[in-house]
Amino acid sequence: MKKIVTLTLALCLLLLGACKRIPLYDPYAGVYLKLNIQLNTNINLNADIDIEGDKELHDKVYGKIPELVRACFYDVETHKLTNEFILPAEGGFIDIDAGVYDLIVYSLGTESTRIADTDVRATGYAYTSQATKNLRITKSNGDGSTSSQEQQVIYEPDHLFVGNKADVVVPVHSIQDKTVVIEADLTSLVESWSFEVLYVEGAGNIREADVYITGQAPSKYLWDRRFPNQPATIWFQAEANVSKGHIYTVFNTFGKFPHAQNDVYLNVIVTDAAGSRYRWIFDVTDQFDNPDNDHNEIIINEPIVVPEDGSGEGLAHKVTDWDETLIEIYI
Repeated sequence: MKKIVTLTLALCLLLLGACKRIPLYDPYAGVYLKLNIQLNTNINLNADIDIEGDKELHDKVYGKIPELVRACFYDVETHKLTNEFILPAEGGFIDIDAGVYDLIVYSLGTESTRIADTDVRATGYAYTSQATKNLRITKSNGDGSTSSQEQQVIYEPDHLFVGNKADVVVPVHSIQDKTVVIEADLTSLVESWSFEVLYVEGAGNIREADVYITGQAPSKYLWDRRFPNQPATIWFQAEANVSKGHIYTVFNTFGKFPHAQNDVYLNVIVTDAAGSRYRWIFDVTDQFDNPDNDHNEIIINEPIVVPEDGSGEGLAHKVTDWDETLIEIYI
């Protein structure tokens, strides 16, 4: 009898030693981040600009679905980055502690748009690099005096798709619980506009056309989409349609710099076959500010003349070599 009791006690001790505690809750939540990227398909360009046969212009206007995105989770109190995940464009499963977070998701793989300072929620912003020399705008004050403003000249941004969500709750996850789904819509951070000069005499003489558009935002913040406190000038190139006598293209911008005194000037510089350059300057502030400009069009109705092989100035100001650091525009 004593042997049986001893054997039973040994078996119990052996079983106790083999026991493993099974936690009721997993410290990591089963979370799926579902992303909906909305291409810029609601823009309706002027019919004169056919972008369907031009993939470069098509992608510039509508954007394209990225291969990857970056999802950043921030502490709601300190606003500091706590977790980040690289995911496919449609989203995916993530391992993250239970808690409450602010979320920023943005697309990767842009060509000219860059991202900086994402370690804190409110400081992350999108920008592009400097394209060429700075531009100085000198305006007459009407009393014989002038005032000048210098703006950085930057490349136009390409579409960056961004989605935000505040106070995202990730619950403690039981092994019996269903997957928690966090859904976010991503929309473009930039605006697409068309640009067209309708009456160009001598369009066949154009070798290249450079366009500088002033008064634009140089960057944009990801969390609240606010702008910095200084405007910039965007540089892009346009095309000549010889049969129609047009200069045209589409361009992207973070938006017009939001200041009541901010004017927008379109500076068109044409180089002819002989290498001579000519400049025209147009005030397009009203077109940017017009709430009925639903198609985001910049239309120039004033006729311009591109002389043959530098044979004359036409209606333009002939451009000589620029200063090493500045492009001057006199208004």
